[in-house]
Amino acid sequence: MPNDPLPMLLRQFFAHLRTTKQVSLHTITAYRDTLKLLLHFIAKERSLSIDQITFEAFCPKTILAFLEHLQKDRHNTTRTRNARLAAIRTFIRFSLPELAPYFMDQAQRVLAIPWKRTDKPLLGFLSRQEVEAVLAAPDPSTWTGRRDHLLFSFLYNTGARISEALQITPTDLSHRVVQLRGKGRKQREVPLWTQTWRELQQWCRDCQIAPSQPIFGNREGRPLSRREAARRLALSLEKASVGCPSLRNRHITLHSWRHTCAMHLLQAGVAVEIIALWLGHEQLSTTHGYLEADLEMKKETLANLRAPSPIRRASKKATSNVLAFLEAL
Repeated sequence: MPNDPLPMLLRQFFAHLRTTKQVSLHTITAYRDTLKLLLHFIAKERSLSIDQITFEAFCPKTILAFLEHLQKDRHNTTRTRNARLAAIRTFIRFSLPELAPYFMDQAQRVLAIPWKRTDKPLLGFLSRQEVEAVLAAPDPSTWTGRRDHLLFSFLYNTGARISEALQITPTDLSHRVVQLRGKGRKQREVPLWTQTWRELQQWCRDCQIAPSQPIFGNREGRPLSRREAARRLALSLEKASVGCPSLRNRHITLHSWRHTCAMHLLQAGVAVEIIALWLGHEQLSTTHGYLEADLEMKKETLANLRAPSPIRRASKKATSNVLAFLEAL
C-alpha cells in the first residue's frame, strides 16, 4: 500500500475551504472540530496515537460508531449528529479524486450513511412585553449594560445571527443601514430603526471605536465571544423574569431574537418574501416556518375564544345537489 493520503488530504481540504470555497471562519471551525473529535475517537478505540491513524480508519463501521458515541456518550442532539456527519461527508467527497481504487468503495459507503430524522423544532420567540422586559434589564449606567442593551436591540431590529452581529464594524453602518455578512460570505443590507441607529452612533463615539474595530467588544477591545454574549443574555433574562413571569423556565437563546424579529415583522403585515430577504434566507421555505408558527398561534387563540351563538335563519330550498352539499358543510 502506498503512503497514506490522510495527512495530505486534511491539509488540502482546509486550504480548499479557505481559498477556493472561501467559507466563513465559523464553518471552518465546525469542520475542524468535527475531524478533531473523530480522530480522538479513532485513536482511543484503536489504541493508536493520532499520527498513526490512516485513511483506512475512515470506514463506515467506525463512522457509525462515532456518530453513536456523539449521541450516547456526549449527549449531542440528532441535529448535532447530522451536522457532524455533514462535515465528514464534505471531507470524504473532497477526497474522492485523490483516493486510490482500494479506498473508493469505502468512501462511497461512508457517503451513503443516512441522516437521522429529527422533529422540526418549534420556533421560540418573545412577545412584545417580553422583549421590552429583556431590553430594560441591562443597567444603562454601566458600560456593559449599555453594550448589552445595544446588542439585544440590534439583534431584535435586524434579525441578525449572533455571528453576523459580533463582526460588524463602524464601516458597516451607512445612512441607517447595516451591511451584514452571513453564511457563505453572502452579504445583505438591513435597515435600522432611528433609535438603534442613534444608539450605535453614540456608542461608537463614546467608546472611540475605530472604523475596522468590532462594535460589540469587551473592555480590552477584543470582539465579544458568542459564549460571553450568551452569558450576558442569561443574566438579563434572570433579571427580567422578576417582573415578567412568562420568561421563567423558557429556553431563550441569542437566536431567539432572530425568530422574534421575523414573527413580529410577519404580525405587522410584512410580506414573507421581504422577511426572507431581511433574514438572508436562500429558500423561501425556510421563512415559511414563521408563517406556520404564526398560524398555529392564531389557531390556539381562536380555540380559546368562545364562539358566539349561531344566528338561525330560515332554510332555503337548495337549487341543486351541489349547493345542498356545500351548504351542509
